[in-house]
Amino acid sequence: MEIECYEVTEHTEFENNLIRLVRKKKFGSLPSQILELKEPILRGEFPGRLIRHSDEPELYDVYKLRLPNPDANVGKSGGYRVIYMVVTERRIVVFLTIYYKKETEDVTDTYVMGLIDGYFLGALPYDDD
Repeated sequence: MEIECYEVTEHTEFENNLIRLVRKKKFGSLPSQILELKEPILRGEFPGRLIRHSDEPELYDVYKLRLPNPDANVGKSGGYRVIYMVVTERRIVVFLTIYYKKETEDVTDTYVMGLIDGYFLGALPYDDD
């Protein structure tokens, strides 16, 4: 059986939020949780809840994952939310954003779509045709 290999990258929004949560909120275990999360994703396993699906393979699926916050001694319900997209045809996973549930109730579909659009506009080369 062949294992699917995916490349994992992070949107600037995700990186900035991760740094803020670790430095300002003192959530020191978060980087190791993210590394653990990436392991199954690299193999093509996508944990979390599918929140947006595309029937076109060149497009993407978006997942929302709940992570506990051991630094604040809360479970998944009061922990972090990670939103990521999977571009199956390109074998790329992009971590779009992460937020602390006690600070941010939820992110809107419009906000997530803006992150996705920004990623594709910045990541894809333009055709000069």
